Amino acid sequence: MNKDKNFLIDEKIKGKGMPLIEGLPDVGLVGTIASSYFISNLQSELVGYLEIEDLPPIVTIQGSKVLEPCRLYLCRDGPNETCMVFSDVPVPPQSIWSTANSILEIGQALNSTIISVGGIPEPNRLEIEKPEIYVVSNDEDIQRKALETGYSTQFENGFITGMKAALLRNASRLGVKVLVALAQSHMNYPDPGAAAEVVVFLNKLLGLNVSVDPLREQAEKLKIQLRDLMRRTTASMARIPKGLELETTPQYIR
Repeated sequence: MNKDKNFLIDEKIKGKGMPLIEGLPDVGLVGTIASSYFISNLQSELVGYLEIEDLPPIVTIQGSKVLEPCRLYLCRDGPNETCMVFSDVPVPPQSIWSTANSILEIGQALNSTIISVGGIPEPNRLEIEKPEIYVVSNDEDIQRKALETGYSTQFENGFITGMKAALLRNASRLGVKVLVALAQSHMNYPDPGAAAEVVVFLNKLLGLNVSVDPLREQAEKLKIQLRDLMRRTTASMARIPKGLELETTPQYIR
């Protein structure tokens, strides 16, 4: 492996052009649940890590192995390969810009399109059986392909905040294509149901074949298992105006 700035990636994945999926802890832990599910259900290999600035000293222990909290996994589904950015901890608000820039630089190194998945707060989520997925991109072709799946709706008006906004704002400056896909979700509760819809969307967009039935079946169990991470993530998001997504943007006066 070769260390570049504040991330490390295996040389063998550089320039391969595989999609880079970002699912860091956010609204409803939608991206976290979806990315974890892919890592668990596909042939996965640890291929790097990303250092998040301003974290207290912390490491993850799995199977007696010491791991970085934010890791990169190469996932294979037959001939299809993807790279997942997964974190056991939320990104501190003051570290969002630096972390987003690192993800964009990783995207550059891999020659990837970055697909940033997460949740969008929906006050009436309990009444919605099948959450909608809203997509927006800095690249028209990527957005067209996302809409052609028939499993997403164009994000037309509103605001995006946090990591997704940082990725979109800086992507074009670095020549990286970014697609943001947000599922209607509970704000402060883990939402495996919304994550399942993201998995279906990524299956259709990337030609993957990952069954979502087990994810839906263990939804209640996951809500309990992830409550502590959701609590930490909610505390971290408290300084970010997440409710803005639901507001209407000022229109141009004609």
